[in-house]
Amino acid sequence: MKWKKGLTLILFAALLLGSLSVAATSHAESVLDKIKRTGKITIGHREGAIPFGFYDKQGNWVGFSMDLGKRLVEELEKKFGKPIEYIKKPVNPKTRIPLVANRTIDIVMGSTTITLARDDVIDFSIPFFVTGTRLLVPKGSPIRDFPDLAGKRVGVARGASANIKGLRNAIEEGLINPPCDMLLFDDHTKGFLALKQGKTHAHFTDASLLAGLKQKAPNPENWEIVGRLLTYEPYGFILPENDSNWRDCVNAFLIRRIKSGEFYKTYDKWMGPQGEVPIPMSEEFKTFLKVQSFPE
Repeated sequence: MKWKKGLTLILFAALLLGSLSVAATSHAESVLDKIKRTGKITIGHREGAIPFGFYDKQGNWVGFSMDLGKRLVEELEKKFGKPIEYIKKPVNPKTRIPLVANRTIDIVMGSTTITLARDDVIDFSIPFFVTGTRLLVPKGSPIRDFPDLAGKRVGVARGASANIKGLRNAIEEGLINPPCDMLLFDDHTKGFLALKQGKTHAHFTDASLLAGLKQKAPNPENWEIVGRLLTYEPYGFILPENDSNWRDCVNAFLIRRIKSGEFYKTYDKWMGPQGEVPIPMSEEFKTFLKVQSFPE
């Protein structure tokens, strides 16, 4: 009977090693290899981050990042010589990083700040946008800058760790004294709704997103963006950790769009003078983009 037990253990060990080998191979598969094998790519986009990803009056899911997503798929179709199915997945500040970390999503093209803490669990593309955090308040509000938040209620998106950290630092450094009360919301649209309802005194996030919320409000003249730029927020696309081939592919895609001038046309469509949310591109920002555009 001993030999049967021994054989059973050997078979069990072989099956275990085989399953681990398959799991390791599956996990090691590059996103590029998966796209080629399946003919599909899953891209995460925001639904309430104007002008990066949002629903227009006709109910169409549109935005700056949506346009870039479409062009990325076209580039992949050209690369692999076959149609690639573009699967759009809604994400918010709370879900965007976990969904890429567990490889449910291949890339998030939205409005995510690159931070060292986040870079520990996922990777980023080169920065494609730069902004900073400010405050959205009702027109005529006594809140004009961050010290005026003392004792007030401030809305922040849950999962927007860079924003939350910036506000906490301002409190710890004594800029907001006594401290403000931070209320967390699943996304910025819900935070803006709370501000409209008087549940908060201000909403805090990136100035570009605040501009989008204000621009798309029924009465934009009733709102204003105030305060200094409290933090520096460079945006990058979220990518899975340890997949350099996929990261290089995305970076090359961005660099080619910048060098060809296509990136600027897309920017102008959404953030130019006649765009959805006019956000002038400074000369410093243009220089920043050029510096990142490595030679072929």
